[in-house]
Amino acid sequence: MAIIFPILYALIDGLGSFADGIYLDELALISESSALLAYEFTFLICAILSYLYLKLIKKENFIIFKERDKGFAAILETTGQFFYVFALAGNAMIAAPLIASHGIFSVILSRIFLKEVLHKKQYMMIAIVMLGIILLGIADEL
Repeated sequence: MAIIFPILYALIDGLGSFADGIYLDELALISESSALLAYEFTFLICAILSYLYLKLIKKENFIIFKERDKGFAAILETTGQFFYVFALAGNAMIAAPLIASHGIFSVILSRIFLKEVLHKKQYMMIAIVMLGIILLGIADEL
């Protein structure tokens, strides 16, 4: 189960980014402001459902003004979503791989700050992914 969920997340996230790129960049079926509203209303619905689950089913106290860390995280997520939408609308071919490379940067940062031990194969995969991102950037400029 521990390996299935990250793989499923990567697949679903990749398909979502692909669809976002088509809708925002290739076909321009939806404007950036409409996409942002759709994302934010989706998050609002999820927040309401989560709140109702906590209050009605789990019977836990949730006082919104005492959840500073979660509020800060929500603000950062909303800011990230804003830049995500405009990046994909501008040039999805370049933006999508850069956005998806957060996993590689997490591995690099875990090596630096958490002193994680990486093997030669892992370093090679990091180099291949970084090379792929660079090649996409170069190919788009040609």
